[in-house]
Amino acid sequence: MDEMSSKQRAIYEFIQRYTQEHGRPPTNREIGKAVGIESTGHVDYHLSVLEKKGHIVREDRKSRAIRLTQQGLPMKGHIAAGQPLEIPDAPEGYVDLAKQLSNGKYLLEVKGKSMIEDCIDSGDYVLIDPEAAIEPGDVIVAVNHSGNASERGAATLKRFYKEKNRVELRPANSTMDPIFIDAEEWEREWEIQGKVRAVYRLFERPRK
Repeated sequence: MDEMSSKQRAIYEFIQRYTQEHGRPPTNREIGKAVGIESTGHVDYHLSVLEKKGHIVREDRKSRAIRLTQQGLPMKGHIAAGQPLEIPDAPEGYVDLAKQLSNGKYLLEVKGKSMIEDCIDSGDYVLIDPEAAIEPGDVIVAVNHSGNASERGAATLKRFYKEKNRVELRPANSTMDPIFIDAEEWEREWEIQGKVRAVYRLFERPRK
């Protein structure tokens, strides 16, 4: 972002904001109106520069054909949970949400409170990466393939620890006990379907 001129930065941030609000990119005329440029040709010049610098991609001969190469939200600083802190008007940088999401393959909605002390609450969404290497202490999705028909395929979200003769699935809730599974049973009846990469919480929960 540092190599942009102030006008190019304004154009980039407007494209980002407009796309987030409307679900589609703006036209050159809408961009010009937002950033104070009367000529659509002048807007096109700045877009060409942004494209050459790798910030956007455009499709020829299409009105709304601008795509940001890094989808993100402005990071405006820090927010205090204690004494208040000032939030600056100018962003300190951008959080690339697209890059974060690319680390996972799908979302699961959490049901229950077993991971509450890891700040994973019921109703949250966890981003799962089924291809990640698993290390001790990772939060994983473990699936039990044994049991009766109603229980078979049941999955649980826990921290994973593998010992010599057993596996521990540890909750992040001091009121709950860990699950210990014999090593042979683990190999025969259990499977790790993925590692948690991120947690998303919606403060306005979807109505069901």
